[in-house]
Amino acid sequence: MRKFLIVLFVFAFASSASALNINDPAPLFSLRDGNNKYFHLSDYVTPSKKGVKGIILNFFASYCKPCKNELPVLNSLVDEFGKKGIKIVIVGYGEDFDKINEMLSEIKVDKPIILSDVYSRIGAKYGVNGLPHTVFIGSDGKVKDIIRGELPNIEKVIREKAGKLLKN
Repeated sequence: MRKFLIVLFVFAFASSASALNINDPAPLFSLRDGNNKYFHLSDYVTPSKKGVKGIILNFFASYCKPCKNELPVLNSLVDEFGKKGIKIVIVGYGEDFDKINEMLSEIKVDKPIILSDVYSRIGAKYGVNGLPHTVFIGSDGKVKDIIRGELPNIEKVIREKAGKLLKN
């Protein structure tokens, strides 16, 4: 039993030590969008980029019911946040564009930048172990906040956390 507890403790500590935390640098990545063009995070979150206040990066999957509730909220905020310099980027976690686009069409989500992390490599760098998973990245390239899982009153929470991006 004691060995089991030690192994459990080591595993838990190692998992939390490698998790992405607030104020950590956001892992840079490049992924293709639905038009086969690359989205490079570094184009938006480096100190030299003027006018960009930050990124709201949301990982989702077509089978995730809470994601289907959250994505229309994010979609409704794209124009408003865009005027303030905040980009909303959604990433299909472990899925290709066929599945992603089918689901997004069904729930009428079309405004965010849409990417596919078909091999879940980027999600792993961001500590995704449940969906939805939303990361708020400041213009300085650092993580300002993280939402893991579904929350009640998600629009209010997203607005509050996005407000932190505007203060940078």
